[in-house]
Amino acid sequence: MNTNINTLRLKLKRIDPVKYAVVVTLVYLLILLIIYVPFILLGSLIGGSNDLAAGAAMLGGGILGIIFMLVIMGIFVFIITIIACSLLNFILKKTGGIDIDFEKTGLEISQIGKDHRIEQ
Repeated sequence: MNTNINTLRLKLKRIDPVKYAVVVTLVYLLILLIIYVPFILLGSLIGGSNDLAAGAAMLGGGILGIIFMLVIMGIFVFIITIIACSLLNFILKKTGGIDIDFEKTGLEISQIGKDHRIEQ
């Protein structure tokens, strides 16, 4: 255990599943836009007679396929993340949480107020 004077030790006891799922979903969709969209557009330009091209044509081709994929994948990622975060909260409750050490830099923390927020 680090007993440095500039270390603030906190314990992670719970994560809000909905807020966490929103953040994870948005990050995932941004990565999906950056990485997969160019491949889908390239595949729709090349075309062909394979199953992937036929499936893309059924979805309406390039742009409609991208929109459909983003909506469906966003819903799936959101639901899976809520389930995973709920399981994490259950495990955190049973194990007593995770100790997290933070390094004190420029922020002065004076006390914890009545509403359990850190006052500056």
